[in-house]
Amino acid sequence: MKEYNYCPICAIPLQMGMVEGRKRKYCPKCNFVDYKNPLPVALAVAVKDKKVLLIKRGVPPVKGMWASPSGFIEIGETPEEGCLRELEEETGVSGEIVKLIGVLRIEDKEIYGDMLIIAYLVNVKDGELTPGDEVEDARFFDIADLPEYYLNIFKDVIEEIQNEEV
Repeated sequence: MKEYNYCPICAIPLQMGMVEGRKRKYCPKCNFVDYKNPLPVALAVAVKDKKVLLIKRGVPPVKGMWASPSGFIEIGETPEEGCLRELEEETGVSGEIVKLIGVLRIEDKEIYGDMLIIAYLVNVKDGELTPGDEVEDARFFDIADLPEYYLNIFKDVIEEIQNEEV
């Protein structure tokens, strides 16, 4: 995340103070405020035949961890478009969004800081499972074989998948 020491508008050194109830950097001359906002991420809980598609992350953060296909939403892209793009880039398959699962905040202490995760349930449609450049592996998991941390995060949607509501 870019760290400002000088105002990007008028080049005056920024000061630290209370702005809108929070401690923030601001410009005393032109009133620029250095707001720190979370990065928007789209995530796909991708399902086919009651199995959940996970990727093994090949790059930080959490390199080597099994997770849902996900990534930053690009400028000019809707969260839904970002979700389906990341699914295809990371796994080689396409999908169709079924519904919004939810929005959650995650703090990545390794690289990116605060992230706003927009999670969708996605039915996998076409394509051959091929891990992308930033992915070590991609495979479908039976619900019984999903990592416990994953079950805890997405327990409600996993229940829907098990009960064939999806």
